[in-house]
Amino acid sequence: MLLHRRLLELATAVRWHIAAAVAVGLGVTATYIGQGLLVAAVLEQVSGHEPWSAGVAPVAGVLALVAVRAGLLQLRELCVSRTAAATKLRLRRRLYAHLLALGPGHLTGTRTGTVQSVLVDGVEAVESYYARYLPQLAVCLLAPAGLVAYLTSVDWVVGVLVAVLVVFVPLAPRWWDRLLGERGQAHWDAYAALDAAYLDTMQGLATLKAFNAGERRRSELDHRAAVLYRSTMAQMRVSLVDTGLTAFGVAAGTSLSVGVGALRLAQGALDLAGLYVVVFLVFECFRPFIELSRFWHAGHTAVSAAAGIHALLDAVPRTPEPSAPVRTVRTGRTGRTGRTGRTGRPPVVEFEQVTFTYAGRLAPALDRVSLRLEAGRTLAVVGPSGAGKSTLVSLLLRFFDPVGGRVLVDGSDIRGLPLAALREMIAVVCQDTYLFHGTIADNLRLARPGATGAQMREAARAAGAHAFVEALPAGYDTPVGERGLTLSGGERQRIAIARALLKDAPVLVLDEATSSVDAAAEADIQRALGRLSRGRTTLVVAHRLSTVRDAGRIAVLAHGRVTEVGDHRSLLVRRGDYARMVAAQAAP
Repeated sequence: MLLHRRLLELATAVRWHIAAAVAVGLGVTATYIGQGLLVAAVLEQVSGHEPWSAGVAPVAGVLALVAVRAGLLQLRELCVSRTAAATKLRLRRRLYAHLLALGPGHLTGTRTGTVQSVLVDGVEAVESYYARYLPQLAVCLLAPAGLVAYLTSVDWVVGVLVAVLVVFVPLAPRWWDRLLGERGQAHWDAYAALDAAYLDTMQGLATLKAFNAGERRRSELDHRAAVLYRSTMAQMRVSLVDTGLTAFGVAAGTSLSVGVGALRLAQGALDLAGLYVVVFLVFECFRPFIELSRFWHAGHTAVSAAAGIHALLDAVPRTPEPSAPVRTVRTGRTGRTGRTGRTGRPPVVEFEQVTFTYAGRLAPALDRVSLRLEAGRTLAVVGPSGAGKSTLVSLLLRFFDPVGGRVLVDGSDIRGLPLAALREMIAVVCQDTYLFHGTIADNLRLARPGATGAQMREAARAAGAHAFVEALPAGYDTPVGERGLTLSGGERQRIAIARALLKDAPVLVLDEATSSVDAAAEADIQRALGRLSRGRTTLVVAHRLSTVRDAGRIAVLAHGRVTEVGDHRSLLVRRGDYARMVAAQAAP
């Protein structure tokens, strides 16, 4: 029996749907039993040469049961559909909520396509387990038990024989369960690998074409598809053993039971009426197992897919919610763009002896870094690629937690803040701008769901985006396409800046915020950001030094350590790392 413990634990969310499907399934079985008893009664009347009128009522009963069964079968399919839909809804909610809790840090250690196969195809695979397999398994446990008890009352020899056969039919194929489980897991692993490879191919199609690597990629996909085909057929070969053994057991069990019943009739231990009952009810003892065998393959597929689902659910968030959250930190908004909310002094942000090392790396990305962002002031962090600048942003947002030291907001360790409250107080423009499929307005309202058109236009003007948005065919209702690919890099960057400004948070983080903007647009955006950063605690992460000249304080990172801190002029005078970077970028 495919009674997978972890899958059964997940079934509690849809237990009433499953119970309804079981009840309807038992009703269907009852109509078959009633039909068999009525047909047996008609044959007994015919054998006894009773008037034909005596058979009218049983025949009418048979017709009525056929009609009732047709209705119950439709109701069963409705129950199946409702159970499947409820299963997918609840399971996807749970998986998505847990994926959000895991955060971006989890995806750094796994392929996006693999996670997608769990969230989409894995959930689709397990629906039949709850919607069809479990209800039918319950029917198999309940209906034959009652029928065997009744047949035993008719003739104990036939009853004992049927009881033995009813146990044999479902248990005999279990010898192949371990092999089927191995083949099923291999099939699901091959499916997930192909799914991930297809996603990589679609996301990197432009790169494949640019490097003329399309044919090589196609060959790799062909190989993965062939692996999936072979694993599928290997699983099917074993799965069909169950179907064959079940069919053989049902046929042999029915024939043997009827044959023994006939012998008991010849011995005088069973009358003709009892034989008719045996003939028509023995098959009904096995019918539920025939139905179950139809869903056996789907059940094993669900068990195989469950490994990925449970691996995701068992993953531990790298940044868990605090057990005793601190709520004394100001997390309200500035109210500078017409948004209602708490106002007042923005918070102080500190990195106190922070050390962090990425998994699989030996050298730390940050090594005992101490920085202080004064309330309402701007701190710029510069340095070469790989110096650890973006890691600071990830730690501030708690995508990761430091392995040493602390990140503080107004003196409180951010590990004691609720994650939602922490991230609500921070607006971010990242170097890698991501826009979701939808309209420009949809993407702006990610920062503020209830934003009005006027508020969106105000933020867009400040980011230098309003003019080009108004020039689009549908203005702010223009679809941006997947990942915003219908816009240029600079346009996407301006939309991202407008989105961050619309959030109106007291802490502003600009992680290479103007990296995709031309020089003329950069100057306009820098002036706008300069005005809007007033009254906010601002962290500017930059590689292009022209964007940080006016910052109150500049920290230089190199190899994960702070090498210099000062303003633009004082750092030039020192002739250290910052001065060399300025000279290198100024060189023709």
